[in-house]
Amino acid sequence: MTNDFDITNSVGAVASVLGFDLLSLIALAAIVIIGLPHGAFDGAVALALGYGKDLKSMLVFMVSYLSIAALVVLFWLEFPELSLIIFLGISILHFGLGDSQPGSLVQRGIQIIAHGGTVVILISLLNWSEVELIFDKLIGEKSVFLQLIIVVCGYVMVGVLTSYFILAYLRPKLRVRFAELAVLAIAFGLLPPLVGFSLYFCGVHTPRHLARVWHAISEDGRGRTKVLTLALVFTLASWIAGGLSLWLVSAAETIDEAILRVVFIGLAALTVPHMILVDGMFRRIQQPFKV
Repeated sequence: MTNDFDITNSVGAVASVLGFDLLSLIALAAIVIIGLPHGAFDGAVALALGYGKDLKSMLVFMVSYLSIAALVVLFWLEFPELSLIIFLGISILHFGLGDSQPGSLVQRGIQIIAHGGTVVILISLLNWSEVELIFDKLIGEKSVFLQLIIVVCGYVMVGVLTSYFILAYLRPKLRVRFAELAVLAIAFGLLPPLVGFSLYFCGVHTPRHLARVWHAISEDGRGRTKVLTLALVFTLASWIAGGLSLWLVSAAETIDEAILRVVFIGLAALTVPHMILVDGMFRRIQQPFKV
């Protein structure tokens, strides 16, 4: 009992030094350890798309993927405000695509905005004072302009969620996903923003994505050992790159600011090639699979 108490106190002390509450520190760790590596399975997606036929094609994929990620980082460093707005926008699209069910263009659009917007917009609206501090650290200055954008998007979300409720009433197959969204919305209101985002990113988005990729790989007959090995290599590479980035920027910034910038700019850098691969290419050849 004493040892458990000492460990808790030690972790709490570390969290205080880093400028985070304990839950937020755990949430950030989960994003790095569980959430970020889900993109490591992009190597497996590349295999399913035919990029693993030989060493040359895999090298072309890896160089292209890393080059896009590097360009995103450079763009963010040069245009942080614009980069943050774009990142929030593509996050809505990416999360919404992952959680939506098949339907007409309008029905799919409503689902995409509802699911993706709840994660990005609702978390921000319900926890603006805390989210504003995070945004300020990400772009290095006050993010007053973002509050107006978030508020306007909030009004749009009211109409979208109302439409989604009606759609779920008319289409029983959508009710489970709508109920999931309602539960998440409640959690986002009760939890700190980093914790709420981590809950979704690690507990919903990542497992759902991995299940789809694993299903596609199994259907394609690829060797699971090869896929897992490739995913492990990509995971370790992302952790090493993150560690080096943190070491480089921590000297010029406070440690909490450095951690947030490395984690979320890293997320942005990986999200762009991840979306091109998964949303732009993989979903087109993927067999229907419900998760």
